[in-house]
Amino acid sequence: MASQIWKEQYESERDHLLEALGRVTDGGIIESIQHIGATSVPGIQGFPCVDIGLAVWPFPFEAGPKSRLEALGYQIVDGFTESLQQQRFRHESGSFQLFIFEPGIGDWYDFVLVGDYLRHNDAARDDVSAKKSNAALDKSVLFAELLPNAHQWWIDHYGFTPLDAVTNELKEASFPWFIAGGWTLELLAGRLQRVHHDVDVIIPRHSQFELQKYLLARDWKSITPFEKRLESWPPHMRLELRRHQVHAHRGDDFIDFLITDIHEVWRYRREPLIIRALERMSLSTESGIPYLAPELVLLFKSRNTGNNERAKDQTDFERTLPHLEPERRAWLRWALTATAPDHPWISQL
Repeated sequence: MASQIWKEQYESERDHLLEALGRVTDGGIIESIQHIGATSVPGIQGFPCVDIGLAVWPFPFEAGPKSRLEALGYQIVDGFTESLQQQRFRHESGSFQLFIFEPGIGDWYDFVLVGDYLRHNDAARDDVSAKKSNAALDKSVLFAELLPNAHQWWIDHYGFTPLDAVTNELKEASFPWFIAGGWTLELLAGRLQRVHHDVDVIIPRHSQFELQKYLLARDWKSITPFEKRLESWPPHMRLELRRHQVHAHRGDDFIDFLITDIHEVWRYRREPLIIRALERMSLSTESGIPYLAPELVLLFKSRNTGNNERAKDQTDFERTLPHLEPERRAWLRWALTATAPDHPWISQL
C-alpha cells in the first residue's frame, strides 16, 4: 500500500536528517520534525514525493546546516530563499521535499494540524481526494479551505486536554506556578474558543532551580532561548535577564516555562516599574488550577496589536474584555497608558 511505503520512506529520511542536523535538546537545530502533506494521510491520493516539515533554530538555515543538507542531496527551491516564514528544499531524487519553519509560528502548526484533522475525518479525507483529482487544483486554495474546519475539529476533539496534561505533570511541584498565555483567557471564559499550540507556564525567577530539578527527575530535557538560538540549560546555571524562557521537551511533549520576577510583587518584564500586588496577579479555577490574571496576559499581548502574524492577540482582547471586572480594566488601562499611551485598547477600556 502506497501510504505504508511513504511512511517507511519518511521514517528512514527522518533518521538521516536527525543524524545530519541533530535535535535542539542534543545540541542540534531541529526542534520538531513531522511527516506532512498528502503522503502523511492514508487514503488520500498523493504525488510520490514525501513532504517533511522541520521547525529549526536558528531560522533560516545558516551555512553549516545548509551544507549538511546539500551533502544529503538537497537543494533550496527557488522562490523561498528570501522568505521570512518558510524555506523549502527538494531532494535530487525528487522523492523528498523539506518545509523549513521557524518554531512557534502559525504556519508550522497549521501544516501539522491539517494533517491531524484529515487522518481523523473520513468525510474531509474523501472530499480532498476527490478535489485532488482535478489537475488544475490550486493546493494553497484547498489548504486555506480546510483550515477553518481543521481548527474547529481541534477545539472539539482536544478541548482542554493539552492543558490538563500540563497541570497533571506539575501537580507535585513544590514551587508556585501559574498557567499563562492564551489558555488563561479560556479559563476565565470557561470555554475553549480557539486553537492553542502549546501551554505557557510562569514561575518565579527564584524558583528556577526547583523547576530544573523537578524536570530532570521526570526525564524532561531543558533548553533556553537566547538571541534567536536555543542553548542547553546545564545544572546550576542561573538564568538572568535577558533570558526568561525554558523550553521543556520529553518526546513529543512540550512545555514553555516563562521565568518571571515575582517576589513581593509581580513585575512586568518589559517595564519593571509596572507592578501588580501578589493577591491580584493570579486567579484559580474551581478545580484549583492557578492562572495568571487576564489583565497581565493582555498587557503582554498588547505589544502585538497590528501584527498580522499575531492577529489572535487582538481577538483575545475582544473576547476577554466583557469578562474583565472594573478594577482589572482600570489596571490594564493604567499600564497601557504608562507603556504605550497611543495604544488603541485604552479607549475601549
